[in-house]
Amino acid sequence: MTIDILHTFSDIIFGLKPLVNDSWRNEEDFIITLILFGAFVFLLLLILGVVIGLLFIVIVIGLVSAGIISTSVLVGFQQRSVSKGFKTFFIVSSIFGSTIVSVIAFLFINMVYKWGQKDISIVAGILCGIGFGWFIGFLMYKASHKIILFLQRKYKLITNKKELDI
Repeated sequence: MTIDILHTFSDIIFGLKPLVNDSWRNEEDFIITLILFGAFVFLLLLILGVVIGLLFIVIVIGLVSAGIISTSVLVGFQQRSVSKGFKTFFIVSSIFGSTIVSVIAFLFINMVYKWGQKDISIVAGILCGIGFGWFIGFLMYKASHKIILFLQRKYKLITNKKELDI
């Protein structure tokens, strides 16, 4: 009785209406919507995973068919150094990629500015691609080598600290 009077009093003073929670009435529609949204997200992520997996497989097949991986492995075995194998992989793959990009760029520039014959622009693209590819591959190798050394030092510090704590 006193609670009803207080509610009525607060309703009159503050203009409040009692809170009616009827969300339980629409619960079935919400669950169906939630299930459909979850299924859509799952399907989208599944498709994305398949596309990424297929892209990875195509890249590996391309590298194998170009002979880049086998050349790197043979250099690593012949030199008895994993580091030389990775260096060969970085340099050869960047030469291959930058040669393709620079030939396309030189052909495009030749179409726009009309330098001369297509053969000259193709040869210039190949030469620039080899030069830039070797430079970029060497930089990628040095950067990855520095990152690996940094991570090895960090891992040794962490393992030494754990050994001291034990």
